[in-house]
Amino acid sequence: MEEKDLIEKLNRAKLAGIKGETGKQFLKNALFKYAVSRASVKKPDFIHRYAAALSIAAVFAFTAVTVFVVDNMDDGDKFNRNGGVWSTYSDGHQGGNSYVWPPEFNAPGEGFIMSKPGYGNTGWAVRITGTTGNNLGYNYNYIGVVVRFDKKSQCPECQGSDISKYNGIRFKIKGNTAGGGVNFILPHESNKCVKERMTCESLTNYADYEKDITPFISGEWNEVTIVFRDDLKQPDWAGRKYAADIEDVLKNVHLFKWQHKNGNGSPVEIWIDDVELF
Repeated sequence: MEEKDLIEKLNRAKLAGIKGETGKQFLKNALFKYAVSRASVKKPDFIHRYAAALSIAAVFAFTAVTVFVVDNMDDGDKFNRNGGVWSTYSDGHQGGNSYVWPPEFNAPGEGFIMSKPGYGNTGWAVRITGTTGNNLGYNYNYIGVVVRFDKKSQCPECQGSDISKYNGIRFKIKGNTAGGGVNFILPHESNKCVKERMTCESLTNYADYEKDITPFISGEWNEVTIVFRDDLKQPDWAGRKYAADIEDVLKNVHLFKWQHKNGNGSPVEIWIDDVELF
């Protein structure tokens, strides 16, 4: 294999699939050994040095995986690394009879608290409990939890952030879905604050990119990995009217949502920990 072939293969590699620092270090070491072995082939000195430098540079360029920890909850407060706040929501503003704890408040994050223990039986985690009601019809009864990306992404600023350099998001989750379903949602919002509800205006009428993560939720912690451009889809009812380009959404992110639907009054419990972009 020539250096150009190595670089091409590394370009196509899906390094986000390599789990843990041990796996990443193993790959880096293996590629480094390959680069050194290629450099040992007899060539004119300047080609020898160039090939070695190029190969080693490729190794470190392509094995460097960018990770941004949104919130590991270790400090136990309601703010993430950027100052974005956690808060709950429900169908109450639409006349629904769902209930969520920690309770909703007029201001995002007001009264929100973390719970113990988190993943690995240590620290803190997000925990919501409650019931999704049954008086609004199928798919319209819901409770959920959100985290604003930073302190300016909520009302009144409603300022989005560009996360398009990341491939996706991963987090730990466990709980009881009570026969309903849980979706991870990536909303698309504008910079306009809807003051009546103290939330930012939806650009998709809430037909947002989402993924059903119900199969990952059980009594034990599981890791969910979502690749933005592969795993997230808008619901069919979005149609052409509310269709949004995923790149536009990723360049203007305000928050992440976890939403439970259709529990028909049964108790729900959801725990979330270690949220990070990769």
